[in-house]
Amino acid sequence: MTAALSALTFVDREASPAARFTSLGRLAAAGTLVLGATLQVLAFALIPDHDKTVDRLQWVADNSTQAQASKLFDLLAVPFLLGGVIVYVLLARARAPRLAWTGGILLGLGMCGLMAAQGYEALEFALAADGRFSLTALADVVDNLSSAPVIAMGIMFIAGAALGILITSIALWRSRAVPRGVAILIVLFFVVDATLSQPLIAHVIALVAALWLARSILAAPWSTS
Repeated sequence: MTAALSALTFVDREASPAARFTSLGRLAAAGTLVLGATLQVLAFALIPDHDKTVDRLQWVADNSTQAQASKLFDLLAVPFLLGGVIVYVLLARARAPRLAWTGGILLGLGMCGLMAAQGYEALEFALAADGRFSLTALADVVDNLSSAPVIAMGIMFIAGAALGILITSIALWRSRAVPRGVAILIVLFFVVDATLSQPLIAHVIALVAALWLARSILAAPWSTS
């Protein structure tokens, strides 16, 4: 057990790219990771999970202010999530360059798809709260819309994020620049969110990973070179 915990928490601090970050760079990297994850936790904490689209839209119509606040946090999170991708690449590229860049590019595409999806949902929420539209009809459109832009958005978001998360996790694991437990938590986040459909729990896990990684960045020794 002790050996396993040591393996999950071990960081080659002397070789960590974070050792060459400036003070501002460390704060920016750590803050970007934590802010992105925190904003997503707030977004999912404000809105309950619904199995059916029509039920979600009805909740939005009945709780417009809370729903809009949730979507605002969702939108504000995306720039920080995209910045987090850059942090992952900077940390992993020294020892796992191909995996780091591949994962970073895919995850970057996923974040672009996520931003498009957030805009799509912002309009969806506005229409649901407007009161002039049938929520059943609106839900049917949302569930069955299959235009080329929507398909492209879905591929960018779902495929890009899924593959990007997995490959980036492998890159971070191999880099030894961060605690390997962070890579495991990132994969666990994906499993809980995508497979178990527990978004709030998943994003709390992501926040724990972000805090752990941020602490590792801030604790890196200063490079003497």
